[in-house]
Amino acid sequence: MNQGEPLVEVRDLSVAYRAGDSDIEVVREVSLRVAAGETLALVGESGSGKSTIATALLGHLRHGSRRTAGSVRVAGQDVFGLAPLALRALRRGTVAMVAQNAGAALTPSMRIGRQVDEALRTVTHTRDTRVRRRRIVELLDHVRLPEPRRLVDRYPHELSGGQQQRVAIAMAIAAQPRVLVLDEPTTGLDVITQRGILDLLAALADELDLATVLVSHDFGVVAAMADRVHVLRAGRTVETAPAARLFADPAQPYTRELLASVPRLSDEPRPSVPAAAPVVTCEHVRAGYGGRPVVDDVSLELRRGEVLALVGESGSGKSTLAAALAGLRTPSGGVLRYLGEPGGDLAVPAGKRPLDLRRRVALVFQNADTALNPRRSVRDAVRRPLTLFGIGPRAERAARTTQLLRDVALDPALQERLPAQLSGGQRQRVGIARALAGEPDVIIADEITTALDVSVQAQVLDLLDELRRERRLACLFISHDLAVVRGIADRILVLYQGKVVEQGSTRAVFAGPNHPYTRALISAALEPDPGAGAAAESAPRWEHDDRDDEWIDTGAGHLIRRWREERR
Repeated sequence: MNQGEPLVEVRDLSVAYRAGDSDIEVVREVSLRVAAGETLALVGESGSGKSTIATALLGHLRHGSRRTAGSVRVAGQDVFGLAPLALRALRRGTVAMVAQNAGAALTPSMRIGRQVDEALRTVTHTRDTRVRRRRIVELLDHVRLPEPRRLVDRYPHELSGGQQQRVAIAMAIAAQPRVLVLDEPTTGLDVITQRGILDLLAALADELDLATVLVSHDFGVVAAMADRVHVLRAGRTVETAPAARLFADPAQPYTRELLASVPRLSDEPRPSVPAAAPVVTCEHVRAGYGGRPVVDDVSLELRRGEVLALVGESGSGKSTLAAALAGLRTPSGGVLRYLGEPGGDLAVPAGKRPLDLRRRVALVFQNADTALNPRRSVRDAVRRPLTLFGIGPRAERAARTTQLLRDVALDPALQERLPAQLSGGQRQRVGIARALAGEPDVIIADEITTALDVSVQAQVLDLLDELRRERRLACLFISHDLAVVRGIADRILVLYQGKVVEQGSTRAVFAGPNHPYTRALISAALEPDPGAGAAAESAPRWEHDDRDDEWIDTGAGHLIRRWREERR
């Protein structure tokens, strides 16, 4: 790590936004420094000010916010003192950002090559399209994207989530910045894809000698990437320390509470519930889009009072199966049935299901940013299912709405706000409250803890466990976080390329995974321990070679096991 002058220096920064007749501070007198070659992680609960500080490095504040005190200097320049042209120049060539949701950051109607070209043209003025295209291909190859010459002509929706994130990274480094801001760069990615992205970012930071600011609620990611950690709470600095020291011996009680909330693969699985009658069955289900099968001959039972975890990498079919069960995608084959009262066919779209059956199966979406109507208040979003399904007397719905918000650890005072006025974690909790409002028997939770900090994540998981026990709620729990799965699931079903490759009790799957792909998932998982890095590097790194249809341990660099998929 370069110990010279810092590339990033924040001094006594305070930021507030207007709420009625008063100002509410979201960042309070925060100071930090980041040198070239160093990675500083910003951690803390939702609303702690992490993303506000990160975006301030680019001279940007959320609409309605303003800097009330302090300064931000990047590469020696006073960011908030720059004229508009100079600020644009700073963003073009000095500081770049990789946003949390690459799918939303990329323009859906524009080909990948053109989007990278837009970033590239900020630093190169050549009119030779062949020269620029060659550089675009080099950038895509640099971020380890397959077949970059073909990929330049594809659209974002034709790429997986991990590939979209790599494109966003290519765009960020196109101008060869000196400072890289990473806002939850692996949120929502499966563990194998996440591991690849983190390896890539670490290599780029080292190669380009970048000062990196990482915003993350995932302490496994922080442990793997950060040199130092800056802990925030309610906009104030709680603690700053080298990563190894902070994880081993945190100085402040709040930091200790955060770390105690982090689920670990070493934790004991909770005891499974006794066998119960199935409430949902899927038999030989097939589903896909654009003529391409994504879910291929999947059968499962979801039982009352249990949590069934669905795990697998991006594109394995998890969300497609969830969408079919929720009535958002029509399967192309197989049987899906709800077996409780009133009973019914789940293979039909949600809009064609009887109203009482429709409320029995609720879906909590992964991306709360797009799942909530930006023009409707929190109160309207949560109360709407009560009205739609006629739950409770009209006079009691306000009280029900307030209680639902409390159930998901949200202050009822937030119910007049719009989604844009909430943090990412707060928006996700609104989505969970909305799903619970219909009093469902089945909840499909699609990566619902992805955007949550560890303490709120623990609260939400405890809530789901309580609902499962008290209401005998059945939960299909989709997650890429295997530590979370280990702590909440009764059974696990592993999907690979649309097929079930392994299933069993949580304890059995973690104790002795029989399939190489399950081993790949477990070996790629990150533990919240900086000292685990060396061990992880030498551990088997299972990857599938699609060309030769075999599983390879890329960590050891040699073939460990060959597995031939059954072809139908």
